[in-house]
Formats: sequence, structure tokens, C-alpha cells
Amino acid sequence: MNGIIALVLSMVAPGAGQVFNGDYWLGAALGGMFALGKTALLPLSVRVLRVQTEEGLLKLFYWFNWLYSLCVLFAIVQAGARGFGGAQSHPWTGVLSAFMIVAVFKNTHKEILFSALCGRRGLYEIIKPNRKSTSESQTSDGKTK
Repeated sequence: MNGIIALVLSMVAPGAGQVFNGDYWLGAALGGMFALGKTALLPLSVRVLRVQTEEGLLKLFYWFNWLYSLCVLFAIVQAGARGFGGAQSHPWTGVLSAFMIVAVFKNTHKEILFSALCGRRGLYEIIKPNRKSTSESQTSDGKTK
């Protein structure tokens, strides 16, 4: 049962399953990477690598997403394997860390933070998620597009 709970926690917030299993340092590293990855690490990489073109930014974003996905997959598999292996569980710390990781992730994905860490404006618009509300997808006569 602990393996399933650790697996689900890591699916919700990578790193929380590790905290649930008692691997606090690994959980903190994976949780921090997940929560601040695209908000802090990507723009700092743009600055350090001195990416100047839109094409270069998109290539960096492509590779960054692959590495990000592999780290998340590692977190899920490792938490499940360790949980099924009989690790001692810490349920409240696992659940609380999941809430904390998700809250940090949701509240730090902002244009101003991305631009400040990157050192330039205008790059966030290239990679931001494009979400339209239902009111934006309607034409002036009320019909949907």
C-alpha cells in the first residue's frame, strides 16, 4: 500500500513520494527542481548560456523539457519502487510536501520572475502556455469559432 501512495504522491508532485518514503534530501531536490524548474532554472540557463535568438531559446526549451520529463519519471518510478520495497512511510510529511510543491509551482510561474532571472523581456511570451477561456473563443455574434 505504501508503494501506491508514494507513487500517487510523486505523480501529483515529484519529490513528495520520496519524502513519504523518508528520503528527505532526494525529495527536496526533486521537489525543488519540479517547483522551480521552468520558472527559475530555465531562465537562468538562458542567461548563463547567453541564448540570443528565438531559435536558440526554443532548442533550449526543447532539451530542458526532455530532461525535466526524465527527472519527473525518475521521481515517480523511484518513489514507487522504494515504497513497494518496504520503506518506512511518513504520511503527513509526504502529503504536506505535495501541497507545498504544487503551491510553489503554481505561484512562481509568472512572467515578471521569468524576465528578471533571464535578464530580458519578451522571451516568456514565446514559451508561455496558451490558454483561452471560453469567452475569448467566441466571436462577436456569440457563436464559437
